[in-house]
Amino acid sequence: MAAAPVISAQDIAILDTCGGDWRDWLITNMSAGTAIEVLRAQMVEAGWTPALAQEAIAIARRILGLDDAARCRPYLPPIGNIDLDGHPIRVSFQSLLPAIAVCENVLTPSECAALIDLGHAEGLSRSDVVDDEGSDSMVHPERTSTGMAFARRGGDLIQRIEDRLARLTQWPVENGERLQMLRYQPGEEYRPHYDAFYDTVGGRKNKELGGQRVGTVLVYLKAPDKGGGTAFPLAGLTFFPRPGTAILFHNVDAKNDCLAHSLHGGMPVEAGEKYILTYWQRESAF
Repeated sequence: MAAAPVISAQDIAILDTCGGDWRDWLITNMSAGTAIEVLRAQMVEAGWTPALAQEAIAIARRILGLDDAARCRPYLPPIGNIDLDGHPIRVSFQSLLPAIAVCENVLTPSECAALIDLGHAEGLSRSDVVDDEGSDSMVHPERTSTGMAFARRGGDLIQRIEDRLARLTQWPVENGERLQMLRYQPGEEYRPHYDAFYDTVGGRKNKELGGQRVGTVLVYLKAPDKGGGTAFPLAGLTFFPRPGTAILFHNVDAKNDCLAHSLHGGMPVEAGEKYILTYWQRESAF
C-alpha cells in the first residue's frame, strides 16, 4: 500500500494563506473534479497571488494522491463573456460542486431551428438507455423521449456546432459522441440518472470505445410552455434555460469515478414540447 503523502507545517501554512477555510474548500472542490484553472482563477480573485495559488493547488493534489491518478475533464468556463471567433457567449452561472456552467447563446435561433428541422428530416425514434447486463441499449420507462443521432462531422451545420462545443469546453472533437437531438412532449421525461457508465457488464463494454463519459453538454433548442426543467436533485438545482443556452457539467471526479452530485434528470414537460441537443464527451477518442 502506498505511503501517505508527507504534508509539512509549511504546506499547511501555504494552504491557509487566506484563511483556514481555504484548505477544506480547495480539497473538496478538487476531489469533486473542478478544473484547476477555475480554482486558480477564483483564488486569485479572492486575494491569492498566482504563484501561491498554484503552489497551494499542487499541495492539495499531493494530499489527494492525484499526481499520477488525476484525469483531465472538459473545461467549465467561469462567469463572464467569451468570444469564439466572433461568436459571443455569456457564462451566467457556475457551480463548483456539482461542477456545472450555464452558457447563453451557444447556439443561435437559426441554428436551433435548423437542427430541429434536420432531426425530423432524418427521423425520430424512442430514446434508449444503456443495458447494464449487456452491450446493447434498450428502451426503458425512465426515459420516454424520442430522438435521433446526427452523423459525426455530418455536414457544415453539425461540424460548426461540434467545433464550437469542443472549443468552449477545450475538449477534442474526436473525443465526442455523436450529437443527439431529443424531443419531449407532455408527460415525457428522463428520470434522475448518471451519464457516467456504471461498473457493470454493459458499462464496461461501453467504456471499451472511448473510455468513460467525463462531461456532458445539454443545449436547449426549444423550450416548453411549462415544465421540462433540468434538475440536479442532490444539489437542489433546477435549470429552465432558454433556447440556445447550454448546461455543461462533469460526470466524474478527479479519479475518474462517478461524481455523485452529477445525478440529473429531465423533468416532465407539462405543456408544449421541449427539444434539446445532448453531447457526451469521452476521456479519449471515440
